[in-house]
Amino acid sequence: MAFELRTRELRQRFDLLKGTLSPDLHQAIGTQLDAISKAREDGLAALGAYLCDTGDNPKASDYNDKLSNLSKSQLEQLQNLLNNLKELPPALKAFRDIASSEEKRFWEGLARTKAIEARDAMMVFCHNMEWFTRINRVKWNTLSDTEKDLLQKERYYAAKLRETVKAAFEEAAPESVKAARDLVNTAAFPETVKKRVNDKYKEVLRSVVERVGGDPTKVEAFLKKIDETRGSLKDAAREVGLDTATADKVIDALTKPGGPLASLIFDALTYAYNPLGGIAKTASKVAVKLQPVAQSLMDDKVGEIRAVMGGRQTVILTYSTTRKEAREFVEGNGYDKAKQLYQDNLAALEDWCRSGKDALEGDARAFAQCVDAGNSFFLEQTRKLYADFVNEFKGIIVDSVSANTIDVMADRPFYETWADGIDQLDMDQQLRQLYDGIYEINGDVDRSFGAMTTFNDLPIEAQSMIQSIINQFDRDVHQPFTQSMQDALKTLETARNKQPATVVKTVKQAAIDLAKMAANG
Repeated sequence: MAFELRTRELRQRFDLLKGTLSPDLHQAIGTQLDAISKAREDGLAALGAYLCDTGDNPKASDYNDKLSNLSKSQLEQLQNLLNNLKELPPALKAFRDIASSEEKRFWEGLARTKAIEARDAMMVFCHNMEWFTRINRVKWNTLSDTEKDLLQKERYYAAKLRETVKAAFEEAAPESVKAARDLVNTAAFPETVKKRVNDKYKEVLRSVVERVGGDPTKVEAFLKKIDETRGSLKDAAREVGLDTATADKVIDALTKPGGPLASLIFDALTYAYNPLGGIAKTASKVAVKLQPVAQSLMDDKVGEIRAVMGGRQTVILTYSTTRKEAREFVEGNGYDKAKQLYQDNLAALEDWCRSGKDALEGDARAFAQCVDAGNSFFLEQTRKLYADFVNEFKGIIVDSVSANTIDVMADRPFYETWADGIDQLDMDQQLRQLYDGIYEINGDVDRSFGAMTTFNDLPIEAQSMIQSIINQFDRDVHQPFTQSMQDALKTLETARNKQPATVVKTVKQAAIDLAKMAANG
């Protein structure tokens, strides 16, 4: 590209002085001026060639040497243009000084644009993008191969665990798991007990009254009143006119310890609680039997899988480091960074162009086109390479981690299928059913105990004796039963927390969490 605008401008200015100079002097100085301008044009063209170069080698050193030498030579030759004259015409001296000053600003402005540094940096961005893509392709292939090896090991240990789970639970009395819950419906106990007491109470009361004697007509009226009011025996006797002595005998016989009413209450409570002892024993037996099964699985097979996952963690951590390196690389070397450098240099060139006028601005803009030609080439190459890089590694090491990448890293589909397979063995579900059944029975029994031991309809005179029986029954039967059930629940809780499906879910989540580490890396 020619840079003749400044040459023509200087020549035109100089020719305006032709009338003030002798023909010989005008010709001699004009010849020197033309030589200086020609060297300027050739030098700018050579500098432009460096900036337009799209090759792979840096050009800054050669360019800066040439720029320094060229600008120095141009300024020195202009300053020395009139050295051979003994007397300097004022107009000629002004021509030289103005030209020198303008050229000084031109060359200093060009140096400040750092055009060649921008060109070399753009070239490096392009080369780095090519290199980084190749490096990460190798890294990802290596990680993928390592992950495949881990996957084979994990599937081997997972298959062993599933076989062990199935065999162990089939051996651990599977039928007895549901038996405990289905033995009795404790919600029906209060009504059953109350009906039993109500049915027997009339017989007991009549037999007592008949034994102690009394006016038959008044005895019948007394029994009827008791049945109607369900209150105090003394009040009922007084209302029907039964003599006090007979009423006292009835009360004494009915309320004495070990008497017929006491036996009725005790028999009713025993009737309700007889099946529960068997429930407690069954629940405890199953719970205790299943606990070591769970413990061995936890300690052995699952431990093996966790050990293998240590290798997966190493893969994930390496992957996470790779993502971090990619992010840092892109931030410092990616297309956005190259684009910013391009725009910054474009702005610097524009400032330089505007600093000159007329021919100087024209030559500067012609030179800026050379700069833009080279920089645009490398910027476009960087854009294409970056686009290819993103297309190849999107969702892997650039941008957000895709679900597919997490699946590959964590082998999530396999873990989910494996966990579902363990669930289908039904060990956890049956244990939970047993646990829930025992928990409900224990709660129902406690609630039923309160309902069963509320005998407000029985004679007031017998309440103290009834309470004594209830207290004894609570100590001897209810509390031991409750403790037995609580012990079974604790044992089952320990077993449930260590069951295969419970631990498998933890292992599966651990694999997914490891992969998500990479997403946040």
